[in-house]
Amino acid sequence: METPTYIVLSRQLGLSRQMDVVANNLANTNTPGFKAEGMVFSEYLIKAEKPVKLSYVQDLASYRDLTEGSLQPTGNDLDIAIQGKGYFVIETPDGPRYTRNGRFQLNAAGEVVTHEGQRVMAGGAPLIINTDDGPINIAGDGTVSANRTQGGNTPVIYGKIDVVAFADDRALKPGSGTLFESDQAPTQVDVADFKVQQGMIEGSNVQSIREMTSMIWVQRNYQAAQKFMEGEHERMRRSINYIIPSS
Repeated sequence: METPTYIVLSRQLGLSRQMDVVANNLANTNTPGFKAEGMVFSEYLIKAEKPVKLSYVQDLASYRDLTEGSLQPTGNDLDIAIQGKGYFVIETPDGPRYTRNGRFQLNAAGEVVTHEGQRVMAGGAPLIINTDDGPINIAGDGTVSANRTQGGNTPVIYGKIDVVAFADDRALKPGSGTLFESDQAPTQVDVADFKVQQGMIEGSNVQSIREMTSMIWVQRNYQAAQKFMEGEHERMRRSINYIIPSS
């Protein structure tokens, strides 16, 4: 007698999870390098005592849309975007993490860091810049340099920003913010497969109109499921009153 309620509850749980995903996507519409998340649902069949199959809703997993976001100019010399394949390597207390969010800055020690203060790797080491050397230039292959404004115009090479890739991007696990982690060993990306664009960032790949449409769809389906459940409870109440009339 409770079976329809359980089936609808499984549907509502899936819709609730999907709403969380949609809301998070919308909240990160303007987050540089953010990759939209989606849900995978499946029909889950259970054999009953009689030759009948009960069909439940099961949310199998979430996935990330790893397509590139649009490039947006910022005019900041330390904002960089990867056009093509690859991820920046970020040093964290929990080990290396990977991101497409290239909104960087300098800390007090002259290290290039994320806005959360995590160091950006170049050749496996922190990238340190001396601002006294003049304007910063970042080449398409990630080489960071400056032309000295004092003592001649000899170019100063600070290092080459690490841009890495993985055998299977789908195995990347979401971490804090726009960071990813991976159990796979990364490899350096061939310079022919990417280009670093200075003074730009990669925008979020969230499609806000599609996410708003999904939110409306989820809300309507959740309300429909709730209405069905209320009707089912009323049916059960009437059945019980019919079998056991109130005195």
